[in-house]
Amino acid sequence: MNHKSIDINQRIPLDTLYAALESYLNGNYSEDYILEQLRLEFKGENRLKKSLHIVNKIILRSPLLEFIEENKQSIKQAIKKKHDRNLILISLLNSSFSFSFDTLQLLGKYLCVQDLVNREIIKKALASVYGGNRATENAIDSVIPMFIEAGLIERPTLGVYQYNPDFQISSAISKQIFIESFKANNTFDGIQEYQLRDRYFLFLKN
Repeated sequence: MNHKSIDINQRIPLDTLYAALESYLNGNYSEDYILEQLRLEFKGENRLKKSLHIVNKIILRSPLLEFIEENKQSIKQAIKKKHDRNLILISLLNSSFSFSFDTLQLLGKYLCVQDLVNREIIKKALASVYGGNRATENAIDSVIPMFIEAGLIERPTLGVYQYNPDFQISSAISKQIFIESFKANNTFDGIQEYQLRDRYFLFLKN
């Protein structure tokens, strides 16, 4: 059986992604500056290079780059609010890395019908698509902490996740970029009303 390739194996702090996005929006994106931010979190040149590659892919090579360029001013305003900013950052992450998108979609699928979901259920579902190996474990440990940091989900106990009802979005552009991340992973231009009922959109509920 052919499995999808795993395309992320390193958590990126949202503060670093925010700094990268803000510098891009202001026209002064600098890899040296991003590396400075990453050095606050990580040691070792290999890890730093890997992390920089991921940040560059999320920001500089985003599938949503055209959308970002067309909506720069609205995005600049939206990222002033924490939850809007975090949703935008996760949207950029998910549009660049299919593993991240698939993981959040799975979390939405389970949390739509139950209050809690455990890591093993998520891992088993992802293993059927990506293979049941250490790389899948590493990727889960890369993206789920970012979802928690963003406030999309909470971890009441180790290895157990729940929807965060306090996650509040106030900006239309934040919601739209989240929709764009869904479109980027489904290879279509428009979106129909019924598709907005996908479990991925649980996180736009509030």
